[in-house]
Order: sequence, then structure tokens, then C-alpha cells
Amino acid sequence: MQYFIGIDGGGSRSRLVAIDKNKNVIARCEGDTTNIAAETYSGVFGNIKNLLGEFCTAAAASLDNCKSLYIGSAGASTGENAKLLENIFRDIGVGGKIKVTNDAELALLAATQEEPGIIIIAGTGSVGYAIDKEGTTHRAGGWGHLIDDGGSGYRIGMDAIKATLMELDGRGAKTILTSMVTGFFKQTEPAQILSYIYGNSFHKSKIAKIAVLVEEAANQGDSTAIAIEAQAARDLIAITQSLIHKTQLFSHNIVLSGGIILHNKNIRTMFEAAIYKSFPNMQIIPMSESAELGAAHIAFKLVN
Repeated sequence: MQYFIGIDGGGSRSRLVAIDKNKNVIARCEGDTTNIAAETYSGVFGNIKNLLGEFCTAAAASLDNCKSLYIGSAGASTGENAKLLENIFRDIGVGGKIKVTNDAELALLAATQEEPGIIIIAGTGSVGYAIDKEGTTHRAGGWGHLIDDGGSGYRIGMDAIKATLMELDGRGAKTILTSMVTGFFKQTEPAQILSYIYGNSFHKSKIAKIAVLVEEAANQGDSTAIAIEAQAARDLIAITQSLIHKTQLFSHNIVLSGGIILHNKNIRTMFEAAIYKSFPNMQIIPMSESAELGAAHIAFKLVN
């Protein structure tokens, strides 16, 4: 049986779906991150091997019958990472056509079906992409956790850690985030918290989990948490405004994807209020089709 694979490789998790020649879904699988910009080559290799192995078991399929594979992965736009990811798939045994892009562009194409529109992704990381009326792709944000990722779970988490360390230092305001963050790390001393952040076991996805604590603190009226979420909303608003002006799309869809922008009610409310105030003809909608299924359909198109 011939089949076509689509993979959404986010900063925390990877999701695979495969369809047959009639576009029927034959298997879905989940695995760990494919972000080769944030993880080691061997780590990503192992994650992808496990993901494909789980698929082959679930579908009782061989990689020899994969006609095409389309993956959008966090970190793929950096340096030679797209080629490195392609090499991983080749080394594992995928023989069909392979196309690699970043996860944001994949989500945009899947959401808009290659029509003009904007997508804002705010999960572990954050980025915005758009397709204008001429079919040109534009990007704003998403320059990595060392420089950018404003509005992301990672940035929110790091802001909470900073607020905690400032209070423990005696340099910052009192905030209930301090007890939440120290409880999260099961450490009460700044040096102990920093040992994880600067240690070899550091993962952005773990820091992003703190965003849930920030939302909880904000809902309890903590002023520091409220300020952190307000800054996250401003960062996502700025990304969106930049793309609207770049593309001159003033009455099109803004598709939302990622746990922060979809599920944090405080940030989403602030975001939508600001966008509708400045651009009342835009339509803000959640992503309706999974990025991995959209990727599988694009993989189908690659060879049909």
C-alpha cells in the first residue's frame, strides 16, 4: 500500500499522520520534538526514528512504500537544518520524495490552503507567517528563544522565573509566582534553579509549562503575572500588525495556532480586542485542520 506522510514538528511534540491514495487517514502518531536547532542531532534522529517506527507498527506498513513526506519542523529555517532533517529521514529509510520547511510555514499553508491569510503561532515558541495576494510568504518574529519568542510559553515562563529570582534577591515585587516557580522546580535557592537553566538537561518545553502557572496567578489577581501576560499579548499583537501592514491584508483571516494563543483566555482576549480595534474587517479564527493532516495533503500533491 502506497501512502503519504505529513509531520508537524513543534518545539515540544511532533505529530504524524499518513494518508492513502484516496486521502483516507491510515495512521496517526505522536513523538518528541524534531527541532534540530534546540536539540542534539542524535536526539532528533532518535525521536524521528521512534516516531516512524511507531507509525510502521500502527499501520503495519513499510517505509519502502512511502511515496512522499512533508514535514514542517521548528528550527528547520536555521542554517543547514532542513538538509540535516532530510538526511535523517533518508538514513532511517524513507525513499520517497521529501520536503522540509519550518512548522510555522507548514501551519500557514495547511490553514489557508495556500490562499492569502495570516497565521499566528504561540506555543512553546512564537512566530507569525502570512501569504499575500501575490502568493509571497512573509514572516515576523520567531527568531529563537535567545533573541525573541515574545508571547510564547517559553518567554512567559522565563519572565516568571526572572520575577521569582528578583523577589528572592530583594530586587523585585512580591509575587505568588515565587512560590509557584520554586515549587515547580522543587528548589528554593536561585543557584539551584539556575543549575537547571544553564545545565545540560535544559529544555525549552519544560520552561514553557510555567505559562500555566502564570495564568493561574493572573487569575488570582497577581500584578506581576498580569503584567507578564499583558506583555505577551503586546508581543503577539505587534507580530500580527507587522504582517497586516507588510501584506496589506485588511479583510482576511488571521488563523491562531498553539496552546498559548488558543487556550490562555487572558492573552487571547487582549489580543483579539487590540486587533479588532485597529483592523475591524479581519477575521480571527482557530486553526480548523491539524497541521500534520494539511502536511499529508501537501505531500500527496508533491507526487500527484
